[in-house]
Amino acid sequence: MAAGTATVGPIRPTAVEIDLAALADNARALAGLAGTRLCAVVKADAYGHGAPGVATALEAAGAATTFAVSLVEEGVQLRDAGVRSPILVMGPAQRGGHAEMRARDLTPVVSDAGDLEELARAGGGPMHLKIDTGMGRLGVDPADALALVQAARAGGIEVAGVMTHLANADIDDPGEPDCLTWRQLDRFAEVSARVQSVAPAAMRHAANSSGTMLFPSACLDLVRVGLALYGNGHWSTDASLAAPRRQAMRFVTHVAQLRHLAPGQSVGYGALWTASRPTVAAVLPAGYADGLPRRVTGHGAVIIGGRRCPLIGAVSMDIAIADVSDVPGVALGDEAVLLGTGTGAHGTDTITTAELAAWSGLTPYEITCGISKRVPRVYL
Repeated sequence: MAAGTATVGPIRPTAVEIDLAALADNARALAGLAGTRLCAVVKADAYGHGAPGVATALEAAGAATTFAVSLVEEGVQLRDAGVRSPILVMGPAQRGGHAEMRARDLTPVVSDAGDLEELARAGGGPMHLKIDTGMGRLGVDPADALALVQAARAGGIEVAGVMTHLANADIDDPGEPDCLTWRQLDRFAEVSARVQSVAPAAMRHAANSSGTMLFPSACLDLVRVGLALYGNGHWSTDASLAAPRRQAMRFVTHVAQLRHLAPGQSVGYGALWTASRPTVAAVLPAGYADGLPRRVTGHGAVIIGGRRCPLIGAVSMDIAIADVSDVPGVALGDEAVLLGTGTGAHGTDTITTAELAAWSGLTPYEITCGISKRVPRVYL
């Protein structure tokens, strides 16, 4: 190191902890439930959990056979991290990236006939074909699928898989035979049979997290699991489902200051909260710039000493405030859990991703994806 230089590691006591054993256990549970191979969806930086750390851990544990990303750049990041398993690039607008996908052994998901020409120029190779069976977003029309497969094969492109995306699997009743999910699966069964008549080795995949747990016949040759892999979603508290219930993420900070407020004193921007009694307020060095949504203001809580403490005042960019008046013995440096399980002298409690999402008027996806890059990920 040159004279006069120094390196600074993490100083602020705020971090996201990722339980890699929980991730592997969740993946195995889902694969066992599906009775087939599991594709771990690690797009959007593994839903905020850190894609390289998650994918390398799952690959080392043998808990996933395939990974799925949205962008070519995300696939390249995994290859650079040492991931060697198949990687599907599922997003649109990959034109201009097919040569890079071939160079890095990434498998494109084709949802538009216009991709075939560029794929052929890049040297052919395998692809998966996406069929629009009712999502109304990406995918080719079922009536065009067979002609597209034939054109792909003529261009030296191997159709290694055929897939669709379920729109309503998380809200449909599996007992309702005319729900959209069943209609999508019926359409997919018909079109995938036509595809396999020309490309018999093409694997079929349709099930997302909800499809895997609620619609067993959707599991087919591969399941693509995202939210449930991380232990999140409405299934996490449904004891009737054989679903994973180990939330992999903990978002923690520590008490930076303790302030004693007299009745009538207010806290934070806009003076949105005023003490009605003598109050002990814990200043927490985490705010909406870190991923604690500002819309938690007036609704949220944190766990300190194993007990829930209400957040008071507006969540600001770097600071949140908790009322710890009813938690004896809180001291500077004590852990404050914003998401996940906290244990202390007064018990154990858990704030789930679904709960934090409900307080914020958001979805669980937005909670984990929204945790800032400035918060370090620590892998346990």
